[in-house]
Amino acid sequence: MAKTTPPLHLLTIFEASARHESFKIASDELFITPSAVSHQIKTLETYIGFPLFVRKSRGVSLNAAGKMYFSYVQQALTLIDTGTKKVKNKFSTPSLKINTFPTMASNVIIPQLNLFQTAHPEIDIRLATSMNLVDLRDEEFDLAIRVGHGNATNAINQKLLDIKITAVCSPEFAQQHQLNDVNQITKVPLIDLSYMDNIWQKWADAANIKETNFKHSLTFDNYDATLHAAEQGLGLALAMMPIENSLIERKVLVSPFKQIIPFQLSLYAIYREEDNNRHDIQCFLSWLIKSPNMKPLKNT
Repeated sequence: MAKTTPPLHLLTIFEASARHESFKIASDELFITPSAVSHQIKTLETYIGFPLFVRKSRGVSLNAAGKMYFSYVQQALTLIDTGTKKVKNKFSTPSLKINTFPTMASNVIIPQLNLFQTAHPEIDIRLATSMNLVDLRDEEFDLAIRVGHGNATNAINQKLLDIKITAVCSPEFAQQHQLNDVNQITKVPLIDLSYMDNIWQKWADAANIKETNFKHSLTFDNYDATLHAAEQGLGLALAMMPIENSLIERKVLVSPFKQIIPFQLSLYAIYREEDNNRHDIQCFLSWLIKSPNMKPLKNT
């Protein structure tokens, strides 16, 4: 049977050119010159026997044949890309790609990771941090660990533990203000989170604090930044427990009050439905929930 499929590199160049309807933008994406893109598109058109683009003085656009062909080529390249990733995931050296938020990585996973590596030397861990929930459909990551409601779509949301929150500050701040009574939060600077609406008010209500005339001195849009500000002695922040246990144990921060309040969100592991029985994911999650850094905080 005669081969009718054009060379793959021509299809890749065509897909980028058709998607942008621009040889210049496609050349930037593919790191080749616009003239090279134009030449390769002409080669493809010669190969299949008819034009795919309408050439204009200020660019190009797909003609009817180009639009139809683009649909097929894009599906084919996507299928090849998906198949390549799936084969690599199944048959290459096991590599578990995890994405989580920074404090989860630095205060829970990394300090105990040597224990996991000792127990499972066959599993290569690749850890990345970000504040935003990743889209597991692109398969860049296998597992995401997030605080939320467990409502990530088209994925398994496995609840790991309930989160509680408590007020924390630097040891120096606690000593300076002689903190020992939760009602003192109305008299000291509080560090707030902009995306957690009235979080201090909710915490105060749960702690049965009557007076609620708070003194907010700093507001951040990043949870990690609130903890760093607390470490610098800039005020009281609210920390998620047991995730931040190691900060307390290392006396980087202290929890001056006994009140540890249930939080509206929980810690979840999120992974693709087809990965439900993956050995490396289940091994890692089993190890994680048993980690000493995930045990409930004990007040002293």
